[in-house]
Amino acid sequence: MDRSRAVVALALAVSTAAIILGLFQIGAQRRSQEFSAPGGALFSGGQAGVALLEVHGVIEDGWGGPGNPGADRLVERIRMAKDDPSVRGLLLSINSPGGAVGATKKIYDALIVFRKEKPIIAYITDIGASDGYYVASAANRIYAYPGSIIGSIGVIMIHPNADELLKKIGVSITVIKAGRLKDSSYPFRNMTEEERLMHQSIADDAYDQFIRDLVEGRKQPEANVRKWGEGRIFSGVQARKEQIIDEFGGEDEAMQAMKDKLKTKDDLPILRPRKDFFEELMSGLSMRSRVSVFPGRVYFLHPDSTAVLELFRDAGKPLSP
Repeated sequence: MDRSRAVVALALAVSTAAIILGLFQIGAQRRSQEFSAPGGALFSGGQAGVALLEVHGVIEDGWGGPGNPGADRLVERIRMAKDDPSVRGLLLSINSPGGAVGATKKIYDALIVFRKEKPIIAYITDIGASDGYYVASAANRIYAYPGSIIGSIGVIMIHPNADELLKKIGVSITVIKAGRLKDSSYPFRNMTEEERLMHQSIADDAYDQFIRDLVEGRKQPEANVRKWGEGRIFSGVQARKEQIIDEFGGEDEAMQAMKDKLKTKDDLPILRPRKDFFEELMSGLSMRSRVSVFPGRVYFLHPDSTAVLELFRDAGKPLSP
């Protein structure tokens, strides 16, 4: 067997072993899952309780992957929880620096529809910034820890310019286009003022949508929201003073707030959505997703997030401390 065939055989063997290990882990997770969903139900088999929805990681459109909340998957679960008579309310666990504009809008709208019928209590752990806070604002009440990072309300579009780097290494770019502004977001030259204003208008429209929805979700005057909606970040302590969150706490405090909202002292179990095969396979293999922040796309994203740092690392640019 030549060397290339040996490498291919080794790669296949490693991949097969990883899949088998993942399947074993899936089996273990299924046996130990506290609130499994018999009969195909998403949250429970009729046992009344409170559904838990986790929004952890950078929010993207579609069904998402390991470590990333996909908007379509979350929206489906919100709708199923709304229609499930055994679900009395929704706990939102938030640990997200933000994500894509359209994806978050879908989640927010689904939560507002849910809130008209059943209560939502959100709690932020490490970070609820930008889109992460956008989603939390759809809740009746928001909890966070004193040291949580809250805020970063704003919109960002990234346009790297690699023109000088390309000149140094002797690479030139020829663009063939139909449409005068078609290459306005390409990272091979500086933007013209006309192009910058075009992109700025898109960011402004997305920001205005963000502010309007925060006003609706938080039931606060627009002047209040705009005061702390300038991209600033706040600690949990500061956020509570500014009424960006309501109280300090985590899951236990959020659950007590849910009981108060439902006016019950009954023991309400937390109903976790049952993972589909793809989710369990990916988590079983312990794969880490890689989120790409594409130039020209519009994001509600806290600038210190891993996704943004990876963008600059990949471009070979130095990172600011």
